[in-house]
Amino acid sequence: MPGEGWPVGRDASLRLAAVGIVVAAVVGVAAAVAKMPDATIGDPHSLSSPPSAGREVTIVVPEGANVDEIARELERLEVIPSAEQLATLAALMGLGHRLAPGTYTLRTGSSALTVLETIRVQPSPPVIRLTFPEGIRIEEMAAIVEASGFASAAEFLQAVDRAQLPPDLAAYLPPADQLPPGQRLQGYLFPDTYLLPKGSTVDDLVALMIATLAERFTPELRAAAAAKGLNPHQALTLASIVEREAVIPEERPLIAGVFLNRLRANDLLGADPTVQFAVALDPANVARWGWWKKELTIDDLEIQSPYNTRLFPGLPPGPIANPGLASIEAVANAAETDYYYFVANAKAGDGSHVFAVTEAEHERNKALYGAP
Repeated sequence: MPGEGWPVGRDASLRLAAVGIVVAAVVGVAAAVAKMPDATIGDPHSLSSPPSAGREVTIVVPEGANVDEIARELERLEVIPSAEQLATLAALMGLGHRLAPGTYTLRTGSSALTVLETIRVQPSPPVIRLTFPEGIRIEEMAAIVEASGFASAAEFLQAVDRAQLPPDLAAYLPPADQLPPGQRLQGYLFPDTYLLPKGSTVDDLVALMIATLAERFTPELRAAAAAKGLNPHQALTLASIVEREAVIPEERPLIAGVFLNRLRANDLLGADPTVQFAVALDPANVARWGWWKKELTIDDLEIQSPYNTRLFPGLPPGPIANPGLASIEAVANAAETDYYYFVANAKAGDGSHVFAVTEAEHERNKALYGAP
């Protein structure tokens, strides 16, 4: 009646204000609960504990299960005292859609907060990212590792020396005395971008690089290489030369085909990258010219090394770099042509090559397209 109590509008406003205060208080309690250590908190709604506290219980959270379903199952298993309590706390913490499917081992008598922290979707752990380009040497990979801060170059090289190949690849490695020091696994570290969890070791990285090579160099690719007369070590060796020679992707199978034609004739491959590799086996040359000397001299071309394919026919003892998948595929699926020669197209200046069948044609190409 008029004159008794407050006006209706004022009464409604006060009720709304009261509700707002309660909601703010609940949210504040939830936030405080989320930040407090488990040992210092009780249940937000109740301090009661289920009867047999401490017993291990395994629960499977299926894909697509909602919070209410999970909460009811946890209450049934006596992990928590109240399904309603866990569902309410999950809503207040914004975890309604952030519970991860999986199999969990929990304990009866756990707090709702402990359970939510266990089965919520966790952020991805920090990772270390390392990228290795195709066609670089192990020593260059070591420099990338050191620059990243993951490990020193020396530690990486030591890990490579310790590493072992899978038996199906190790079976084709030549004896150690046929390879220069530190070159045993040249060509077997697959160039790629690797993401490693924090805490990974340099041995973990090297093992992953070898495992990736073994996976990407598939049985089908190995069989295709074998059909061309190449075992896995020989295929990787040729792929490493193709990797250093080719610039235009479409030319990789053509270049591989030229080298295979020369191998079948037991002829010289005549690949300058193999000479660059031989030059860099002398640390003094590396200090002066780097790992890949650009301008080769007459003396360089006459260096007495089994890696010098301008002097010694056939393949060198092992890979000169770590080839990527495209070059491995180019060797396994090399183009079947009569091409026996190629020269860089200096006129185009785009890294492409001009191919020839005969030496006379090759000489004309050199005159027309070769470096001035």
